[in-house]
Order: sequence, then C-alpha cells, then structure tokens
Amino acid sequence: MFSMTDKYFDFLFDDGFKGPYEYNDGHEMQSDCVKRDLVIKISYDGRFWAFVIKTKKVFPELECGTKKLKDFDRDLMSSYNLEYLDPQKKLLNSLDFNNKEDKYLWYYSKLLKDNPEILRYPQD
Repeated sequence: MFSMTDKYFDFLFDDGFKGPYEYNDGHEMQSDCVKRDLVIKISYDGRFWAFVIKTKKVFPELECGTKKLKDFDRDLMSSYNLEYLDPQKKLLNSLDFNNKEDKYLWYYSKLLKDNPEILRYPQD
C-alpha cells in the first residue's frame, strides 16, 4: 500500500531523508521519513494523512529505523498537520481525482514541495 507514497514523496530522499520506515500502530498504517530531528509521517486509516513532526533532539535510532516514532514520549516532539498550509482548502478543493487515495498523497507532497523551507535546516 505504501508503494504509492514513493511516487509522491521520492523528493524527500534527494533532500537527505532516510526511510521510509513502515509499521502498524493500532488500526493505522504508518510510514516515517526521517532527517535528523525532523519526521515526515504519512498515515493511512482509510485515507492518507501527512504530518511534520519535530523532535526536541536527534534520536539516532529513529533516524536509522531501529526504533519507531511511537516508541518515544510525545512530550519529546511537536506535530504539525500539513493542512495548516492550505487554511481555506483552496488547493485541496481544486483537485479532481474522483476521491482516489492519490488525491491526498499528491496534495501533501505538493504542500511540502511548495514550502521547501519546512524541510531545511539553517546549516543546509
């Protein structure tokens, strides 16, 4: 199922992200792409969702995939829903994908591509 995400999020790996690290968390499928203390989380629970998660420090075991984000205390991270970048849903409402799952994957990848500063560090 997450092979579809490669089609839309392959640009992350050109930007130094590692993963995707895929796992189940309850009824959801999760896929994490990690770069230092930044995680792009793609979830599926009947539709796709994407979040940017910033951890308070770099966890090497997260970046190499030996631990999952769910293994860490939520107090050690902040989560941002990418839909905040499209507050009036103009981009989302302009899409005509006939309710295909691809619609959300394209939407989230477009939001990240249009806001590359989210993926950057001051030293990058």
